[in-house]
Parts: sequence; C-alpha cells; structure tokens
Amino acid sequence: MVIVYISLAVLAFSIIFLGVHVIQNKKKLDPTLKELTSVTQDMQKQIEGLKTEAQLLTQKQKRIQHDVQMKKSTFQQTVAEVKEVPQAVKEVWQAGHFNSR
Repeated sequence: MVIVYISLAVLAFSIIFLGVHVIQNKKKLDPTLKELTSVTQDMQKQIEGLKTEAQLLTQKQKRIQHDVQMKKSTFQQTVAEVKEVPQAVKEVWQAGHFNSR
C-alpha cells in the first residue's frame, strides 16, 4: 500500500511540477508573442500600403497607355492628311492650268 501512496505522491508532484513549468514558460513566451503580434500588424499595414501603391501605379499605367494611344492615333491621322496634300495641290494646279487656257 505504501507503494501506491508513493506513486500517487510522485504523480501529484509531477503534475504540480509540470504546471509550474507551463506557467513559467508561458510567462517567458508572452513578451515574445506580443512582439510577434506587433511585428505582424506592422507588416500587415505595410502590405496594405503596397497594395494601395500598386493600384495607383496600375491606374497611372492605364492613363499613360490611353494617352499614348490617343497621341498615336492623332499622329497617324495627321500623317494621313499630310500625305493627301500633294494630291490636293496637284488637283488645284491642274484646275488652274485648265482655266488659264
């Protein structure tokens, strides 16, 4: 019967010892966990900032592409009209010669 009491005492001591170590380790880990939480929150804020900047850059890129396309179209239209000038001058020139005869 003594062995049973000794076993129960060792078991109780082990449970108490385990509980004390768990509490001590938890106290040691709390500052680290708080720091990790703080770092995670800071990183999340930075990620949100980067997402916002990426969206702004995408919008600017689209505006620039639209502007380039408009300028390209305007330039092509101007070139097409300039190419028509010699023909128009030729027609005016010929019409002037026919009238002077």
